[in-house]
Amino acid sequence: MVWRWRSDGQGVWHHVMNRGLARRSVFEDRECVRYFLSCLARVVRKGWLEVHAYCVMTTHFHLLVRSPSGELSRGMQLVQNRYVRWFNRKARRDGALFRGRFLSRHVASMEYRRVLVRYIDHNPVAAGMVPCAELYPHGSARRYREAKGPRWLERSWVEADAVARVGASRFSYELYRLAFGAPLDEAMGELVEARLHSNARGPDPLDELIHSAPEGVGRWLRRKAELADGTRPGFPCASPTAVLRCLEQRVRAHSKWRLPRGASSVEVWPVLLVGLLRDLAGSSWSEIQQRTAASASGVQRRYQAHRVWMGQDAAYVEAVGEVGVECLRE
Repeated sequence: MVWRWRSDGQGVWHHVMNRGLARRSVFEDRECVRYFLSCLARVVRKGWLEVHAYCVMTTHFHLLVRSPSGELSRGMQLVQNRYVRWFNRKARRDGALFRGRFLSRHVASMEYRRVLVRYIDHNPVAAGMVPCAELYPHGSARRYREAKGPRWLERSWVEADAVARVGASRFSYELYRLAFGAPLDEAMGELVEARLHSNARGPDPLDELIHSAPEGVGRWLRRKAELADGTRPGFPCASPTAVLRCLEQRVRAHSKWRLPRGASSVEVWPVLLVGLLRDLAGSSWSEIQQRTAASASGVQRRYQAHRVWMGQDAAYVEAVGEVGVECLRE
């Protein structure tokens, strides 16, 4: 069993999801979805959760929730236990239904919270079930199209954020589409999945990095390289796909670039790729091996070169900052 760090407290936001055991169907029809949502509504009425966005698929669900009283675990335990008992009676079965307790990740970044609304809405579109999110009957995008959604869906933050970002005076579904309706590409979906399964701790730097100039991103990545202990990656702030795309563009646009490493010199771009995959994308060593087709020792050598150059070569730090900004805004 993999232990996952959970962070909860009064007012903390979370991305919550769970999936059926062995990817089996856990929401087989509309009645199942209605009962699951009624369990959520019960917990909302108790004051244990606020639900701001949701999507219930056949095999899994996603929620963007706020924990008003720091009782996320208590609330989700009640939701899942009630639903599993009901489903088992209905299907005349017994035993586990979900693959585990549930996954939850603390959402401290405002930019990432906005991404999550898009990600949650996009689930049925990515599955080919509907052409656009508002047509899916079991997601909050459809509810925001209505003048008044269910009472248990907390619409205040989404509506206020859409109004503020678009600069309008009152909320409408057109504003929702402008604020949250942009298509979600592969790189952004990959970032959400990486964060959902990450065990990174501490402050989330995403808001700071997204709004930083290349110099600021370079300084942040230099601190990461200086403090790296080689054991645990930090928060994923860009997807590996975005990093690979940006590096490919750089390699095409620039001639070969080598820097000294010991008694010889080393090609820069493969080193920079490993550094960004580790420190900006939060990739594990095995994931970096798969992405770069390098050996375990080769990956370690490149990362050590990255750390050395981040402390000694201003041109390298500048390039890291520039490419880092491109990855964050990909």
